[in-house]
Amino acid sequence: MGNMNSGRRPEPEALKVLRGTERRTRQRQHEPRPPDGTVQQPSHLSVRAAAVWQRLAPLCVAMQTLTPADVTAFATFCELQATFEALKPIARNQEAQRRAATALRAYYALFGLEPASRARIRVPAEKPVSKWGDLLHPSS
Repeated sequence: MGNMNSGRRPEPEALKVLRGTERRTRQRQHEPRPPDGTVQQPSHLSVRAAAVWQRLAPLCVAMQTLTPADVTAFATFCELQATFEALKPIARNQEAQRRAATALRAYYALFGLEPASRARIRVPAEKPVSKWGDLLHPSS
């Protein structure tokens, strides 16, 4: 018989909402929610990892896959990506490149940085602005 580690890991409710697969009857009401706020780059990143952060963090924030709760995991991803990019494509580094690439695939999926993972995520659309909105509800 199985234990609590058997089977698939449960998906976060936020991911189900983004993908459009959530059901109100099956929602976990007590799932923790990441705090609102801006994502800050950690100061402990290496120079190369900081360059990866500057390149990819704005994309992930725009796709809503990077929140303040994900900073540590994203920093780890940036360090791993920087290490992978620093490995020269020579014969003695092939095994290290293969291991780094294998580890990176999970992070790419977590943050929607590969086409297959992006295809499964649906970002909620913004409500369209009514042309009558300002007349009915003046802002000042």
